[in-house]
Amino acid sequence: FWATTDYLYDRTDHLYYRDSRFLTQRDPNGRKIFWGRGNGWVFAGLARILTDLPANHPSRARYIALFQQMADKVVSLQGANGYWPVSLLEPQQTPETSGTGFFVYGLAWGIHHGILHDKRYAHAVDRGWQALQAAVQPDGKLGWVQRIGAAPDQVSADDTQLYGVGAFLLTAAEV
Repeated sequence: FWATTDYLYDRTDHLYYRDSRFLTQRDPNGRKIFWGRGNGWVFAGLARILTDLPANHPSRARYIALFQQMADKVVSLQGANGYWPVSLLEPQQTPETSGTGFFVYGLAWGIHHGILHDKRYAHAVDRGWQALQAAVQPDGKLGWVQRIGAAPDQVSADDTQLYGVGAFLLTAAEV
């Protein structure tokens, strides 16, 4: 974990690159590219690591510090509609529910476990949970889940994937 973090974690933006191809890539407007869902997986994964990591583990403080750094950045990137962008530094184009689900889960977990204290985290959880609920279609299908891919990509209301539903259920259990 720490070898990957040392390699792919941007210490300025407090986000992870998807892989080494993205270390130097930029979007058409010159912004770094940080995949929303990929960072959501990391953020939710940190919550899961901290759940199982013993309180006296020598690396626990380092995991908590990373989790708090990411939380601070993540909360600043939430779109006005409650979702996070597919590419985190780009303006929100469409909803995306898998990354949003993982971020809301992680934020809610951090609040419930006394790691995140600022009111803005609870506000982000509330807005994100409302957005996720709005993405559930009348037939029960969760829409706006970016398809399997190797980079941030387009997403539509009809797109769904099992990992998006998994993120939604994980979030529901924590919220």
